[in-house]
Amino acid sequence: MNQYERENVEQIKKDLKEYEEKNGKMPQEKVAYYIYRKMGQIYSYKEAYHLLQLANMKDYMKKIEMHREGTNEQGEAICTDMNRGCVECMQEMGINAKNLAIEADATPLYHADACFEVNGKYYFFNLTSDVMRIQTGMRVRHFGVSQERLAERFGKGIPGVDRLYLLYRMNEENDGEPFSEIPEETIEKWDEEFGFSYKGLYTNDVLEMMKKECFDPQYMAEFFGTDKPDELVQKKFEFVMKYIGIVGAERKRRVGNVEALEYYLRLSKSMLTKQEIDKYIELCAGLVEENGKRKAKNIVVIKKEKENVYYLYNQEKQVYEKIEKEELIKQKIQYQEIEKDTYATKTIDVFINSKEERFLKPKDKNSEDIEL
Repeated sequence: MNQYERENVEQIKKDLKEYEEKNGKMPQEKVAYYIYRKMGQIYSYKEAYHLLQLANMKDYMKKIEMHREGTNEQGEAICTDMNRGCVECMQEMGINAKNLAIEADATPLYHADACFEVNGKYYFFNLTSDVMRIQTGMRVRHFGVSQERLAERFGKGIPGVDRLYLLYRMNEENDGEPFSEIPEETIEKWDEEFGFSYKGLYTNDVLEMMKKECFDPQYMAEFFGTDKPDELVQKKFEFVMKYIGIVGAERKRRVGNVEALEYYLRLSKSMLTKQEIDKYIELCAGLVEENGKRKAKNIVVIKKEKENVYYLYNQEKQVYEKIEKEELIKQKIQYQEIEKDTYATKTIDVFINSKEERFLKPKDKNSEDIEL
């Protein structure tokens, strides 16, 4: 644990002591959640690590080096740092907690979930997946997750990776015990008692309301004044950009770029149907190199019948802004695609051209809709 991490652990322990002196001693599960939620206010995902490309050995070795560095003074961290910070703080508060490191045989890079044990019951958590939710005013979804929910989630898996086997290995580390669940109602009650608030513009309740309205074609056509599918996708997207309001839930820090990207992905599933996403909208996660440093440059393209529309993420304003494709090409953005099981680094003009190709082909007169 480095100095920055140590300072945060000591502060959380101090806050816990003061809370218990005022409100009485808490059960260990509740103490663990307090630590988890407080850590989520501190961390953001380390963007420099996120931007390293595995297509070359230099980046791969740098990724290994950063994997071992720990949290920096801006609170930027990776999964192993975040969950380790929670675990060590819990241990110092008398809770039996440990990391669940999933390390591949061929690489020293690995992901670490974590768990804690109270009265013979094991509880899973993964702060990496909840940092965005905590900082944008949403309820957590990855603390005290049941064995059944984990099996369902891991079963959806990544092609070529048996993620259910990873769950089996984590259970092995728990003396063969499955994970127990902490009900969402209990966590919501704890949030209220601790004063953890949901201040983001688009919180869970608002996103659920948006789904009902945004998935209603007639309502959307009346609201936006068009029933053309590609126009509706653009208008929905621009509407949310106008009122996005990404703020840290505790208003103490800005949401990190990686967390903001996750927030947009979450939003897209609430305002756009799966068919709309698959057919009309695409995200390109890119980067630029300036003075030896890499910066994220994420692009959204809305694929329209007559002319695609491009949006570039403004990290300072935390919003996607419309940009002409000629200006976008000047940005010299790089991105990666997997080709024949290997990563290929490409420039943004290649991405744009791949989306513009269909405009060069004559439209089938018998087709009512362009193939997007």
